Amino acid sequence: MDSAMLRVLFGHRIEKLTLPSGIPETMEELNLAIKQTLSITDNFSLQYLDPDFGDFFTLNSTAEITHKATIKVVTINPVVLSLYPLPLNDSYDESFTSEQSHDPASTSSTVQDSCGSCESSSESSAIISASSSLQKKPWPTDFIIPRFSVETEMILERANEVYRKEGTLLTMPNIKSDILEKLAQSIYTYTPYPSLQNRLSVAEALIKAHPCLKDPGSSSGVIGWQNSIKYKMANYRTKLRGFGIPDVTCNALKHKCPADRKSAKNVKKAKRAEVNYLPPYPAGENEQSLEKVREELVTESKKKNNENVVKDQMSKTFALRRHEIINLCPTVRAMKDRWPALFDPSQINAEFQRTTTVLLEPKFMSALDRHTPKLLMLFRAKGGALGRRLEIIMELLQDSVHSSIERTREVVLRCLIEYLGEQGGHLIKEFNDKENLEELEQLIMAITVTPKPGASTSNSLKNIGIVIEGVEVITGLGDIARACSLLLGLTYALNLDYPTQLKYTFEVFQKLFLELDDSKLSSKVQSLKSKLQA
Repeated sequence: MDSAMLRVLFGHRIEKLTLPSGIPETMEELNLAIKQTLSITDNFSLQYLDPDFGDFFTLNSTAEITHKATIKVVTINPVVLSLYPLPLNDSYDESFTSEQSHDPASTSSTVQDSCGSCESSSESSAIISASSSLQKKPWPTDFIIPRFSVETEMILERANEVYRKEGTLLTMPNIKSDILEKLAQSIYTYTPYPSLQNRLSVAEALIKAHPCLKDPGSSSGVIGWQNSIKYKMANYRTKLRGFGIPDVTCNALKHKCPADRKSAKNVKKAKRAEVNYLPPYPAGENEQSLEKVREELVTESKKKNNENVVKDQMSKTFALRRHEIINLCPTVRAMKDRWPALFDPSQINAEFQRTTTVLLEPKFMSALDRHTPKLLMLFRAKGGALGRRLEIIMELLQDSVHSSIERTREVVLRCLIEYLGEQGGHLIKEFNDKENLEELEQLIMAITVTPKPGASTSNSLKNIGIVIEGVEVITGLGDIARACSLLLGLTYALNLDYPTQLKYTFEVFQKLFLELDDSKLSSKVQSLKSKLQA
């Protein structure tokens, strides 16, 4: 079947979608391909450009589009109702209420009982209510500069016109505070701890939108703004801590144990592109109410054909689970006892998507398959002792009897570990029998392969599982590639560090295969990426 390409319009983005197997037969397959390519987490519908009318119409069937057709992604924003208790002077922050009601990051309706105490300020009520429904978004490819106040927008419009005609920069420091406040609010919808690269991208977007704001002290015109954004975000986090926002409150000194009470030590923030690293509790819920749901979840997870109930309860208790993992650092055994459903493969995928907004297994396998031809070429071209080791591993591909896509993926992954200068035995542990329990209990993080009764060399007769901290958390997996993706998912779900002896392997899994935080690579992985793109 011939491949097909589609032109996809999504907001301000225009992307080319390549479909190796041609136009999908069903809308579900097309929606999944678009969701993975554009990393869309919201609900959406599709429209196609009708050549007869020259306008977009709702796409109900993939039969209505052909190769090189143009389709548009239309997100479906939920309706959010926010009610706030009025203070005694009957005034409240109307601008915040309006902004929150139209916040596209809000993913569920938020209703707050207005009969609560009126002693707290309207600003406190607004911010706490916003935190209950706010879901973080992945950092955008192109940062969108928010609208500033009316007077600031008027000043900038005139100053930009003067700059285009005369090249004169704006010298009105009194509007800088308004600009930085709006930027901080917008940045926080992505992360409370923007990296240097994040801050530079915001500064560059600001100068591109308003060239009159260039910093005269640097050739690029953005260094001064980058520094101002850095200090503004620090002040903004301090402000949010006053309202108990969890992803910044956890780093306040009074919330750390005495041994860690240094501002720069043990900062609990997203380090691997986690979008929802430490989310607030859902509106109307607290630790006690969610604990009751967790207890029900343990019971429900023991029942058969109960996937939908378990899925809903896992989603509802996501914030409670993250608070336990980030703040209490429980053992894997304790997590398995309290959250048994978390170690089901489907729930690992769901938890990974909740944390990063990225589909785990589909994207991992798709990237692995896409890079396989080039990787095999690199492996075969390698000489010396490493080349001989890779050749021995690749001999498995010559066995036509047991050849399959799963076998090919396994061979590529085993070779990849060796190619990166690490040892496959550190990740994949093979046992001849089930009697080596003492050795299994010593494993920190590994994929285990044990024979089934009557086993041969075929993986279909092997039991593949995952062991973390000496605990066998998953068994009965079908292949090594799936085990690798689920192990990566568990490191996110349980906030675990990568094994030191496999740091390059997991970096490839995360940054090359899943494209999470892929802007900063080690020299070894950057070299591999360059070769794959050559």
